[in-house]
Amino acid sequence: MKRILLSLSIAIFAIATIAQENDYKQFAIKSGYVEYELTGNTAGTKMFWWDNYGEKSRTEIKSTTTIKIFGRTSKEEQHSISVTDGTTNYTWDLIKGTAYKTSNEEYVDMGKELTEGMTEAEIEQMGQDIIDALGGERLGTEKILGKECEVLKIMMAKVWIYKGVPLKSEAKALGISANEIAVEIKENIRIPASTFEPDRGIEFQTIDEY
Repeated sequence: MKRILLSLSIAIFAIATIAQENDYKQFAIKSGYVEYELTGNTAGTKMFWWDNYGEKSRTEIKSTTTIKIFGRTSKEEQHSISVTDGTTNYTWDLIKGTAYKTSNEEYVDMGKELTEGMTEAEIEQMGQDIIDALGGERLGTEKILGKECEVLKIMMAKVWIYKGVPLKSEAKALGISANEIAVEIKENIRIPASTFEPDRGIEFQTIDEY
């Protein structure tokens, strides 16, 4: 399942990356908020805020994952928050009590290097080349919450992308499914700067690799 989601992330990156005057942008929308409903083996909600075209973001997940194997059922509760501000990422788990600080500088630099000096047509072709290499295909367009999304299929997963922002995804492997769909979206809204700051009083363990 993680491999499928990683492949989707790579493809989304390829489709979403925008180069304007050599400036890297993850989304084509300056700021926004999306709330998702999670279904499948993982049920719950996910809330996602971003600003400055994705340079800053905050993701909060509240969910329960249920897995049945050989007649035995296991459940895991999750309440986690992840904040990215530029090249620094903070992730903390309110249930497990863990907190990590990582650098995503290499990831950001990779995006800039990949698109530097490229035209929009060249970026589009790069995205298609990556999709082809992953054995994926474009399935046309479909509306989610009235937004025209491009539908992409890779391996055993599908994703609906609106201006670089995934609004729906479906993945299934080895009998385990993970689905999410946007139930609310707000574009180009004012988001308080504190949204993209880690909660106070948390001690973060620094991890060298992102």
